[in-house]
Amino acid sequence: MALLWFFCGGWGSSFATPTVQVRLQVAPATHSFACEYTFSLPATDTASVVRLNLNRQFSIQHLTSSQAIRQRVVRRYYPYFADTMQQVEVRFLAHLRRARQLTFTYSGTLDKNLRTAQVMEFSGHSNWLPFRPLLEYEVIAYSLVVSVPPAYQVRSATPGQHEHGQWTFRGTGSAVEITALVAPQFQQVASAKGPRILVIKAAPPLLARDTLLLHKAEDIIAFYNRSLGAQDPITRFSVLLPGTNRDAFGLLDNATVITYSDFDVSKKDELLILAHEISHKWWGYGSVHDETEWLNEAFATYASLLYLRASGDSAGYRTELAKRVKSAAGAPAISGFDREQAPYPLFRRVIYDKGTVVLAALHARVGTEKMCAILAKTAAEKVSTTAGFLAVVAQVSGPATRQWLGAELRH
Repeated sequence: MALLWFFCGGWGSSFATPTVQVRLQVAPATHSFACEYTFSLPATDTASVVRLNLNRQFSIQHLTSSQAIRQRVVRRYYPYFADTMQQVEVRFLAHLRRARQLTFTYSGTLDKNLRTAQVMEFSGHSNWLPFRPLLEYEVIAYSLVVSVPPAYQVRSATPGQHEHGQWTFRGTGSAVEITALVAPQFQQVASAKGPRILVIKAAPPLLARDTLLLHKAEDIIAFYNRSLGAQDPITRFSVLLPGTNRDAFGLLDNATVITYSDFDVSKKDELLILAHEISHKWWGYGSVHDETEWLNEAFATYASLLYLRASGDSAGYRTELAKRVKSAAGAPAISGFDREQAPYPLFRRVIYDKGTVVLAALHARVGTEKMCAILAKTAAEKVSTTAGFLAVVAQVSGPATRQWLGAELRH
């Protein structure tokens, strides 16, 4: 079965933030859609070739760029997903010192796992968007305009504007995480004070567990804002519940999508999922292609355990950490870990579990005050490499701790 994610290529030559404009037209009756996608690079980005990978099951209708000297669509094998993807390639004059733009249109049908009788889920796990090779999660500024039939509504990670059947959203997030939930109606419950927190459900009715979810999200966010988010606190957050019943994932754009239709945070495992995914507001800048994904997943896992302990469940914290210690025993080193050569269970042991154990050991070494300072600085500076994290550790706790941590990561 084709894996519908998007990929292959190389890194750009600068860190200028691209802008993306998406115009999405949805036909719920046939579970199909058409999309016009415009990708723009600022003049400060010197890349002369732009490559965008797209799900090969979608049909590309039109590609245009007024500044291009060559443009084409080819097939590329993407090792990370062991699948072939379509690649849109647009070549510009070398060292063109002005903004470059390309637009293409494509259409397709959402996979059956991404929809219900009432809902269509366009999200970071729906594989509906293009992205630059190896840069699925690069930060982009975006606008999203969604057209739907009169009987339908749209919700996203950010507040939207609705006029004449079109819903418009704007934000800053990861390239593949632009989100649109389409349904005949939505229910929501909102925080009464503090950061604006919404739980948005794509199918009625609201249940007692949805209100409990809101209260736990409020509690988690308050804890994070005092600790790891102290230098970059959450001021708004959305929990999106499409009911498509697959998985859960956090967004950089101050939101999380939880598809499980029976999600209940009165259960500890599901409370930890919520805390983990909320923390991805900060932990989402490391590459997903190499060892640096521990900066995403181990940090989110450890953040959730810290919340568990802060909420008064110290026994639960010890139990959950002990599980990770047992799993990590004998696992390969984090530094230099090649996830493409590892089966998924080993990847989990190294990136999630061993990474969590290393963070717990760092915490035990430096104490809670310095650990919070390390996490807050890492989050605020959007650190995306292990070397960058080691530099933060050295700044907060000194070179000896940096040297110790480097050895732990190589062990």
